[in-house]
Amino acid sequence: MALWLDLGNTRLKYWLIDDGEVIASDAKEHLKAPNELLMGLFGTFVQFHPEFVGISSVLGEKINAKIADTLRQLGVPFEFAKVNDKHPMLHSHYDPLQLGVDRWLQMLGAVNGAKQCVVGCGTALTIDIIDGGVHLGGYILPNAYMQRHALYAGTQQIGVKQGRFDSLELGRTTDDAVHHGILFGIVGAVKSIQANYPDFELVLTGGGAMTLAPHLHGAIVDEGLILTGLQRYFERCRDGEFA
Repeated sequence: MALWLDLGNTRLKYWLIDDGEVIASDAKEHLKAPNELLMGLFGTFVQFHPEFVGISSVLGEKINAKIADTLRQLGVPFEFAKVNDKHPMLHSHYDPLQLGVDRWLQMLGAVNGAKQCVVGCGTALTIDIIDGGVHLGGYILPNAYMQRHALYAGTQQIGVKQGRFDSLELGRTTDDAVHHGILFGIVGAVKSIQANYPDFELVLTGGGAMTLAPHLHGAIVDEGLILTGLQRYFERCRDGEFA
């Protein structure tokens, strides 16, 4: 049995896997205190007796060190995944030193040898193009909430109090105009990629995937790509195919 942990900027996600089956999973906001949340989940993890813990983390060395100290209390081998731009399943033209491990793992989770556009809908919105297992590059945009925050901070007259990113219709209030406009811009960016790469399968992942999916023709939603990528990464590690 293995435990796969995805420590993102705002959420902690996990899968407990036994014989290829997910027996427990969850996603929780960690409110900038991932180690405290992890300790709170210990009871869940310990009862299943995992044999290995694989981790994706974008939280930096200081927090990762605390996470490692906490995981040692489980008495189970653990390891943090690292970007490998020469992975047998996924090569990349991107500078590996500037490629986030979460972004890379979600591509590794998606790659199937076909032409793909992988959109990560997390704290940042990432767009990556994969052609036959080769990552050609991509784009990074602020997500909807970051854009809204920047608009509030940079203007004097817009004081949006409520609203949802649920429509592309013309706004008839400032609240709607802001929320619909931000979503319109993000959807427009992804549609532009679809127009430029018409033969590429569109795959959405991350917490905001279901917000975008209704507005994008042919989109496939798989919110667990990072965790799938973790499994693939550590399967190769254990087989000794790369260090």
